[in-house]
Amino acid sequence: MNTITIAISDERLLKLRQVAAQMNVSIEELVLMSIESSIAQREVSSPNTAQNIFKENAEISTEVVDKFYPLATEWQSEVASRSSTAQMSLHPAYQEIISMGTKIVPLLLSELKKNPLYWLAALSAITGENPVKPEQMGRIKQMASAWIEWGINQGYAIEENV
Repeated sequence: MNTITIAISDERLLKLRQVAAQMNVSIEELVLMSIESSIAQREVSSPNTAQNIFKENAEISTEVVDKFYPLATEWQSEVASRSSTAQMSLHPAYQEIISMGTKIVPLLLSELKKNPLYWLAALSAITGENPVKPEQMGRIKQMASAWIEWGINQGYAIEENV
């Protein structure tokens, strides 16, 4: 394991502490989630990622894939500076993703493996389900795992090459 030292202002550290506390994670976990999200965002814009998901989920049309990824990229870039997930989920691009309905559930489940935080609200809004157990609440990775397990149990093909 490697160690990285980052110098940040007191103001940013305070914001990090607040966000970490709201999400019930450590600052280290929050920073790692952000790094993973940045890496995943680059992968989202890769045409191969969309094609791999499309192949594994044959019921998803190319049109749906082509609509989802630009919306997801737009949303992620425009809400990157916001700390409130509730506020982030009100963004028009996120709401448009939700309006795409159940046909994008396999895409959201695949993306959830890369960005554990981002797609929880969308999955709940689209499916009307909440597979997260009370003891998992606030633990983002556990919440994501509960959704992925739910998706597998529902018969969704979820990309494994993450």
